[in-house]
Amino acid sequence: MRHEISALGLLFPSLLLCGVIAAVLWFAFDWLMLRLSLWRFFWHPPLARLALFFVVFGVVSAVYPDF
Repeated sequence: MRHEISALGLLFPSLLLCGVIAAVLWFAFDWLMLRLSLWRFFWHPPLARLALFFVVFGVVSAVYPDF
């Protein structure tokens, strides 16, 4: 990591910001897939949800310029 993010005197790793952004995007994708009933196509939906989070987290951390 190149730097930390300072908020009210506390230092947070920049990876935490990537995780928060990925969680927000993951909730949006999860809600959309739930509304469209796409989770029924997966053998193990909780495992697919976890994999989706890791994919979103990987994309966010690859796009984030300071990580």
